[in-house]
Amino acid sequence: MNANKPYLSTNEIAKMFNVKAITIHRWGKRGLLKSYRPNPRGKKFFDREEVLKLIKNDFSISDRITLLENSQNLQIGTKAKKLKIIKEKTGFIIPKTLVINTDIFSKLIEDNKILDPFNYNWSEFQISSECQKMIFEKINQEFGDKPLVIRSSATCEDSPLLSFAGQYSSFLNIKGEKNIINAIKLCYQSLFSENAKIYAKINGIRLEYESMAIAIQELAPIKTAGVIFTADPVNQDYKKMILEYTEGLGDSVVSGHQKPISKVIKKAEVGNLQNEFLKKLSKTALELEKIFGNPQDIEWGWDGKEIYIFQSRNITTLDKQPKITNNDISKSKVIGVGINACRGVSNGVLKIVNKTKDYDKIKKGDVVFVNCKTDISLVLKIPFINALIIHGGILSHFAVIAREFNIPCLTEPTINNKKIEIYENKKIIVDAIKGKILTN
Repeated sequence: MNANKPYLSTNEIAKMFNVKAITIHRWGKRGLLKSYRPNPRGKKFFDREEVLKLIKNDFSISDRITLLENSQNLQIGTKAKKLKIIKEKTGFIIPKTLVINTDIFSKLIEDNKILDPFNYNWSEFQISSECQKMIFEKINQEFGDKPLVIRSSATCEDSPLLSFAGQYSSFLNIKGEKNIINAIKLCYQSLFSENAKIYAKINGIRLEYESMAIAIQELAPIKTAGVIFTADPVNQDYKKMILEYTEGLGDSVVSGHQKPISKVIKKAEVGNLQNEFLKKLSKTALELEKIFGNPQDIEWGWDGKEIYIFQSRNITTLDKQPKITNNDISKSKVIGVGINACRGVSNGVLKIVNKTKDYDKIKKGDVVFVNCKTDISLVLKIPFINALIIHGGILSHFAVIAREFNIPCLTEPTINNKKIEIYENKKIIVDAIKGKILTN
């Protein structure tokens, strides 16, 4: 390497730091190094003086674990970044949030000598004692021994086109140092989980270029929680909002593990709502839509007096056209009905999932009836599924994923004779435009 060169290549810097070239790409993406190209199709080069400054800088763990309002947007992942924008631009209540930024994850990748995150045994991933000590110091300083929420905040989720809904881990009501560290580890390893890899591959996302921050929040004293979409994602109606909620922390709404209370609210009538809570929530949702410039998917909670905002991201499915692969349903017999979650018509051999082990029997072209709590690992089978029948609301994570992959989907099915089992391994039709399940 020529000591007099004013610039360095990606590979030269990687050798200096004894890391892979992809790590240098990440540093550039986070703004630690500024790159340039001699010509539009040329290789990236970096200013030598900037690299030398980076070498001289000591890595401070403390500086990279900060309150949300003191953090740098490029280093906290998209979920935390959007919460910071909401905190800065509105008077809405965000739970107090401490962020472990993406630099910490990069350092832990190096500490654990992970050269290939896709083929690494993440059960062996360790967080150094020095890092753990600083995490606990910051937590004790900001939260004491209050129960916490540990949430992932990946750089690739909640984008304008892709939600990564439910792909990355979050944990509620966490107490105790051992449980806190375990939750943080699980959030980190979820970046490269098998279902996240499938989701990313189908959508052309290079996960090796992405990173993970961790949001640590105090557990808000929520009585009711849920999701509000500022447009109808099924019928692509921008004039209506859809609201789903339950008592409790709201995790059963997004997971689809409980049938929620559902309401449709016309935007033009928000000011005339008699229920003051619904009026306040609707106005809050519309303000977030205005701030972000697009219809929003918003997770919220209510403590009986105040509304908390936990997440806001773009609705990613408002431009989808219904997928119709079966038009010949005139002679078919209706065996059940459901609520449209993703519009379209398709058929296939029925496979019933009563437990997650049953995912293994799903083959290409099947219609899948999930007769148990939906597990997000069902994403692994997305490339094989022609149509879906699930439980829960139309705003659950898996309903969002069905719409993103444009898989005709019904939720909360009612079978005429209550015995869907008699149709297993037979061809059925899912008409998610008229809300019907049919067979020949």
